[in-house]
Amino acid sequence: MGTPKLVLLSELPAGSLAIVFRIDGNPELKRKMLEMGLVPGTELLIQRKAPLNDPISVSFRGYELSLRVYEAESILVRKIELGGCDGNCKTCWGCH
Repeated sequence: MGTPKLVLLSELPAGSLAIVFRIDGNPELKRKMLEMGLVPGTELLIQRKAPLNDPISVSFRGYELSLRVYEAESILVRKIELGGCDGNCKTCWGCH
């Protein structure tokens, strides 16, 4: 088993499940994301993407958050493949 493939949150289509790996960007943006609970290890679902991908609606920990595309471009995630989960997710999404 190799290193998990990491992608930007902004690159995933609606309906994707992912786990936050790292938040990059300027310190103010990073602090804002952390204060909203979007921390490394957080599992999230991309609910929908508006035209031109802005904004992107994600749900995690029981609530929904809309992110601007520039914010989603600063969030590095590991996509959870349904049926191919390595069993490391904290909450079962029905993938194992």
